[in-house]
Amino acid sequence: MKKTLLIKILPFVIVGLIVTIIAAMYFTKPEARKRPQFEQAVIVEVQTIEPKPFQVYIDSFGNIEAKTSGNLVAQASGIITSVSEKMESGRSFKKGDLLATIDDKDYRIEVTIARAELANAKLSLQQEEALAEQAIRDWQKINPNKKASSLVLRKPQIASAKAKLDAAQARLEKAELALERTNIIAPYDGKVISKLSDLGQLVNQNTAIASIFSTSNLEIRLPIPTSKVEFLPSFNQDSKVELVADFGTFSKSWPATLDRSDSIIDQTSRQWFVTAIIDGSILENEPLLKVGQFVNARIFGVSLDQAIVIPSKYIYDDGQVYLYRDGKLARQKIETQWQGGDLSLIKSGVAAGDQLITTPLRFVADGASLQIKGQAAAKKWQGKPGNAQTKKKKATNGDSK
Repeated sequence: MKKTLLIKILPFVIVGLIVTIIAAMYFTKPEARKRPQFEQAVIVEVQTIEPKPFQVYIDSFGNIEAKTSGNLVAQASGIITSVSEKMESGRSFKKGDLLATIDDKDYRIEVTIARAELANAKLSLQQEEALAEQAIRDWQKINPNKKASSLVLRKPQIASAKAKLDAAQARLEKAELALERTNIIAPYDGKVISKLSDLGQLVNQNTAIASIFSTSNLEIRLPIPTSKVEFLPSFNQDSKVELVADFGTFSKSWPATLDRSDSIIDQTSRQWFVTAIIDGSILENEPLLKVGQFVNARIFGVSLDQAIVIPSKYIYDDGQVYLYRDGKLARQKIETQWQGGDLSLIKSGVAAGDQLITTPLRFVADGASLQIKGQAAAKKWQGKPGNAQTKKKKATNGDSK
């Protein structure tokens, strides 16, 4: 009986002991020591904004082209009898150089015939003039007191003979000009792009012999965004442009001068186009520079005496910069007037003396505490003042006891 009663009571006893132990542990647990909380300042680097002289530049691009180019054409018909070595692609030539000749036999014959016609015309005129003199003498003998008519004096015949002489002279000049044109002469200093006709080929008048261009001046047409037109310099010899070509492992630059702007805006891109010129003599001394070559261009625009310019990488996507003000981060909206390469010209939003944060910050809230790198910063208490004062009083009372 007692054993059965003990078995029934035992579970309750065990549960009671467990509850008692848990309660004792709860009410006798040690009190956690509360530490004061401090706000951690973000360490940043800053740059003081200072206005300074700055020359605005405009980046563009384009292809180098010859200012004067076209086809060298035959002005006479016939078989090409000789071709100069200067007619090969890439060769240079000077104004007046003989580049090719066309068979001139037929043209020489025409010159001979024209000269004979001219001689006959001269003879006819001399005969008419002699007859006119004889007619005057005869008239004076027969009719000494009367005035002779123009027909009697053979003036119409003389005029006709003079006209025939002029025509014969013109035919000779035309025949000599045609003969002269059998020699194909270089019209200017230039280079050959490609040879289009060769030795033994029959060509007609206006047949292209070669494609050539002048080396007196080269030019490059450059697009300019409308937003940067105000920074263009005046068009004169002092308007400098730098052209840069990339050759893979290295790049090469050449000087140019801004010459003119187009008379209309491009209707497709809505951009301005300006043209820079290059002295063509550079082709002889610089083998890397070629007509048709793509280059990047930097146009040196207006110069500003006092400009606020900052690196573009410090401007965030929302058009803001981060400033250091009294130990706090300040997000500042700015307006840019010009951007080029890695620099931006600031129109408004910041002023001289502002401290621009140059440390990359992405997830720092406006007003966050900052510390300039290399400077000490005071920690700020973030706990509850009442609790701190109570603990301080308790400590004081304990010491007095």
